Amino acid sequence: MRTLSKGAECPALKLWKRNNRASPQNIHYDNLDSATREAIIQRLIEEQAGLCAYTMKSISHSNGKWQAHIEHILPRTAHADKSVTWSNLVACIPKPGAHCPFGAVQKGAYDPNDADKLFVKPTQGGMSRHFRFRENGEIEGLTPEARDTIDENVLHLNHSELVNDRKAKIQAAIHRRPSAAEALRRAEDLRKKDRNGHLEPYCEAVAQVLEAYANRIAAKGARLAGAARR
Repeated sequence: MRTLSKGAECPALKLWKRNNRASPQNIHYDNLDSATREAIIQRLIEEQAGLCAYTMKSISHSNGKWQAHIEHILPRTAHADKSVTWSNLVACIPKPGAHCPFGAVQKGAYDPNDADKLFVKPTQGGMSRHFRFRENGEIEGLTPEARDTIDENVLHLNHSELVNDRKAKIQAAIHRRPSAAEALRRAEDLRKKDRNGHLEPYCEAVAQVLEAYANRIAAKGARLAGAARR
């Protein structure tokens, strides 16, 4: 997971709300027309630089459709008043109605606002305080809420498919043993969008591992330099 910065509300959603303001009881996600939903998912994917909000998988486009759905961080079944609130909407794989053993589908109706449930929202910031990515592709929860978030009964972010995908990207970045400076430059580049406004899949996982790698290389160099002076 990476931090998502929410921008301005999708114009199509804003217009739909305006057109329905005389009937506030109709202001609910279930009443959205298909064209407005398409505009929303398009805007969310742009906002997220082409990546799934929870897994950082790349969101593909095929047969004229985005292979993702509109996810409610706070489930609309329990929070009807937030069902079309822009800050509560993110784009996640898979496409509507498809099965997936991790991410938003696995999360289901899990409610982060329940007193006995913990969850790290991708929109809240401070992801590095909550999560650590390892060279083997695994993600570690550093806080109680992070551990609950990655749990197999919530987002299942250590599902084998995600672990293997992250590991492949991480190993590709470090297998040539770059210098500390090279690793840091690569980490910086991974956090920049390309000309199409997209980020590489699992960018934050790879960047975090590269930074840790660079710190180890720099620390080792400092120790060797100190030993040589003695």
